[in-house]
Amino acid sequence: MLNKFISSNLTRFALPLLLAVSTAMLTGCGGGGTGTTTTTVLTPTATTLSLTAVPTTVKSDNSNTSTISIVALDAGNAAIPNVTVNLSANTGVLSSASVVTDGTGKGTVTFSTGASRTNRTATITATAGAVTSQIPVQVVGTTVGIAATGTTIPDNGTLPVTLTVTVLDAGGFAVPNTAVTLTQAGTGTVTLTPTPATGITDINGKITVSVAGTVAGAVTVTATAAGATGTTALTVSPTAATFSIDQTTNGAVITPNPTMTSMKIGDLLVVQVNAPAPMANVMFATTTGTWAANNPSTGIAIPPANVISVPVCTLAPCLGGGVLGKAVATLTTAQTGIANVQVYDLAVPATSDTLTVAMTSGAPANSITLQPTPSVVPKSVGTTTGSSTLIATVRDAANLPVGNAPVAFSIVNPTGGGETISPVVVFTAATTAGGLNLGEARASFTSGTTSSGATGVQIRASVVGTAVSTQPVGVPNLTASGLDGSIVIGGTAGSIAFGQATSLATDATNANYILDMSILVADSNGNPAPVGTVVSLSAWPIAWSTGINCTIDTDAYVAPVGPATVGTGKGTFYNEDANENLILDAPGGLVEDGTRRFYTKTGALAGTRGSGNKNGFIDGPNSAGGTLPATVTTDASGVAAFKLTYTKSSAIWNVVRIRATTVVQGSSTMGEIQFRLDPTAADTTPCKLPNSPYTF
Repeated sequence: MLNKFISSNLTRFALPLLLAVSTAMLTGCGGGGTGTTTTTVLTPTATTLSLTAVPTTVKSDNSNTSTISIVALDAGNAAIPNVTVNLSANTGVLSSASVVTDGTGKGTVTFSTGASRTNRTATITATAGAVTSQIPVQVVGTTVGIAATGTTIPDNGTLPVTLTVTVLDAGGFAVPNTAVTLTQAGTGTVTLTPTPATGITDINGKITVSVAGTVAGAVTVTATAAGATGTTALTVSPTAATFSIDQTTNGAVITPNPTMTSMKIGDLLVVQVNAPAPMANVMFATTTGTWAANNPSTGIAIPPANVISVPVCTLAPCLGGGVLGKAVATLTTAQTGIANVQVYDLAVPATSDTLTVAMTSGAPANSITLQPTPSVVPKSVGTTTGSSTLIATVRDAANLPVGNAPVAFSIVNPTGGGETISPVVVFTAATTAGGLNLGEARASFTSGTTSSGATGVQIRASVVGTAVSTQPVGVPNLTASGLDGSIVIGGTAGSIAFGQATSLATDATNANYILDMSILVADSNGNPAPVGTVVSLSAWPIAWSTGINCTIDTDAYVAPVGPATVGTGKGTFYNEDANENLILDAPGGLVEDGTRRFYTKTGALAGTRGSGNKNGFIDGPNSAGGTLPATVTTDASGVAAFKLTYTKSSAIWNVVRIRATTVVQGSSTMGEIQFRLDPTAADTTPCKLPNSPYTF
């Protein structure tokens, strides 16, 4: 029976898969015996490792991963559990160096690109015993782009174009500190600068290369970096076949292939045009100035004009300053300004080229003016920097702009706070490049940490080597000139103005009026005080009136006869508390309680002075002037709003004084306004308000 059981199950349990074999041996006789048990553990052995990667590519910016799955198989392709598999990668990062297959014979790790953002192929290797298997994963997404400032360049090495190479990873982020190599191919040839044509990308992932033509033809420039390439196509054109202004000459200065040049009154600007065959005549035109030329065949002068036709020199020798294959004319001017020059083929006018010529005075400098913009700047403190652009204009005696004149800038009365001017010497513009007008020189003023006075810091501009300079008011000029520029540092406060609403509101108790008011703070130049300027406010009932039925008593004035002439006891009188200390005292020997002085807006003690009601209280109390916030802050317009609240019983009978004080960049200023507290029309027609609480 036992043999039959074993025989029937051998095919069901394969002996090679047994992990343990146990052998029991029992010997003994008589009264004892000895038993021994032996267990042998068999390590599973894989004959094949199956690898898969999902996905098969990862991005170069390290933003995703690939899952590597490993399956251990035996000779019969059955999955084997508990197999230790060692893993490695020639680049990138694996999540684990080894894995043990699970009950299904499978293990997994993840792969990512790591710190390197180069496009490449990563090879993952799995090893279990003597068995090895590999799988590739692509790292992709890094790109190389090339931007060119032009696509056509001449073959004479002039007018090069600039190539900007940009390296970005899969996420579109710059790849810095990466080597870039540039190569060229095609029928044409270019020179790449710097040489050799390699470089390391900057923090923005960029390098720039200058490309000049040497041999005519098509050229493809290829940039290679971080496993990626980018290309751009250029055309190198033969110079001899291109119609263009290929040179200007002004004295000893030769400018090849110009698009803008400069000249002075009295200069001779020679303009040379390359005119390939079969061109016979070139037209020279200018908006300012006059052309002069000679016929290169006869040497006879062509009548000067602003538009002339000049024959092309086709046979050597070329007479009258002619050049073989060229048309040459000379430009002169008696005016300053910007001249637009155009040259074109007489037979085919569409074949043309242009040139801008800036014309300035050739006479000595005679005057200089200076304009700081802006003229008020903040102090330079922390991240706040006060700066102004200084523009000086130099002219000759005929008031024409002078180009290439050296202008020196200086600070006449520095504050000691560290203000600076840079650069110190600037040459006036001979062209309009940089946005300057002809004859202008530009520098920058930077404020220091100290405020200036209301007149500001004085900036002087001088023409180096001459007596021409700006001068302060009252100082005689050596030559006709402008005045020094003035820059106020810190925006010194100049004044405070008040605003009042034309209508009143009533609060929730219906016992008080609310008047909307505002203050406006301007500096000494009429500019608003800096945003957030703190202004302190106060209210004081400066005077009170007697009266009934919403009607103020007329002043019963009696001209002073002696030191204590007494009136009739009616009118408007100053507050008893003359020194505004909220105490009835006797300042200067004058007892405040009961003292009566007629109110005048000038503040003088005119009118009757005498003794009135001595009640032991201040007439009128400080609360009669109403309440308002202690401080307000200005906005960008220098304005701050607030509300004045006062009782209805104070309306009509009290005159209030509102004061505002502030400090702007170290300078203090104060403003005040005096006005009678108004009632609403609804409360006075008919009169609903109480009579005056005050008596003489």
